Amino acid sequence: MNKKLTSKPEALARWNGSLRNEHLRLSNPEVYLQVMRMATADLQAPDLFDPLELHDLCEQAQAAYSAALEEQFARELYYRASSYNVVPVGGHRRIGCIRQGNYYKENRTESFSCDGMVIQEPDRLRVVLRTSGELGVIQGLQLIGADGRVYRLVETARMIEGRMLQGIDDPDAYRVLIDLAQEAFEEKEWARYRLFRDRMRYSPFKCCSACCDSFAQREDCEICQGQGFVADNLGEPGCAED
Repeated sequence: MNKKLTSKPEALARWNGSLRNEHLRLSNPEVYLQVMRMATADLQAPDLFDPLELHDLCEQAQAAYSAALEEQFARELYYRASSYNVVPVGGHRRIGCIRQGNYYKENRTESFSCDGMVIQEPDRLRVVLRTSGELGVIQGLQLIGADGRVYRLVETARMIEGRMLQGIDDPDAYRVLIDLAQEAFEEKEWARYRLFRDRMRYSPFKCCSACCDSFAQREDCEICQGQGFVADNLGEPGCAED
């Protein structure tokens, strides 16, 4: 149960504390907005704020949410609901994978349900193994190993509303996904755009570096054969080369 708010400064300080939860804001904007709506609703009961002040606070929370959606496009972050291949920088084959916060070694023989876990601390995310301690610290979509080695976290799937969404491996369907994402972006429908963009990210394709998916150039591009994208290696052991 929340502690009873006794003064306006105390209530505002607590509300601002929720507003400044940057990890939640950037890693899961939808949950962040829900938390802020609840925090704002809690301010109505003590009658410490008038309707105009509450409206302004709601606007601040909405602006922080909208900014988070836009910032996610520039800052790639670890997302607990996702699955990732852990791939050495400069390498092609994964050494393990992270699935919804659990770490699994490649070619594992242990009987444990998992080999480690992602532990969230106030200022960092750590991957801690069951038997040998810390594997490393997650920064963005990289795992900085305790031994100094650096690994990429390559997203392969994401749990959304109880369903695990995989990438799209059909080129024609992937082209449709690109076009839908572009349409949502132009219309500034950020939540819809993020859904499409994330699905693109864990599909086994990437933008063609020769034509950059430019409508004017991709038709004659010999690299992608007019598709605007090329196959990408997600570090899966079945298709990766050493």
